Amino acid sequence: MSVETAVKAAFRGERALLSTGHSDYGLQASVRRLGERNALHMDFSAVYYSGQEMPSEEDQQVIPTLVIGWERQMSARTNMNLQGYASKSVYRSAQTDLDELLSDKFQMSLGVRHRFDCCVASFAITENLQNLNNTPDIGFQMGFAWVPRLKPQ
Repeated sequence: MSVETAVKAAFRGERALLSTGHSDYGLQASVRRLGERNALHMDFSAVYYSGQEMPSEEDQQVIPTLVIGWERQMSARTNMNLQGYASKSVYRSAQTDLDELLSDKFQMSLGVRHRFDCCVASFAITENLQNLNNTPDIGFQMGFAWVPRLKPQ
């Protein structure tokens, strides 16, 4: 189990379409169950979103999110993962009358991660499951991370 906090601090005030000009705060709790070749995880998070004025006015609110995932070890260095995502919409009927924007978000991702000696590469495809007009229908994620290793003495 782990608990994390995050802060997005606003330093220079509002920059239209780049920053809301307000600080946001988040808290996430994760629970993970490891097996020999499988792992399950659940992540619960809440973000205090301080709102914005442009391009449309959005109220201050807390946005809860749930992620449930399954990971399978395919080889000593390669894992496959499947995860579902659910989050409430940031929009209210005062901002829009479009049902797609008012609806909550439900997505599913399928990905693969491979560890090399010095780094990790990942790729995932995300599909919007319910409301096709409130988030991109299909998304792709590609990642690369350098993982420093301490040499044994």
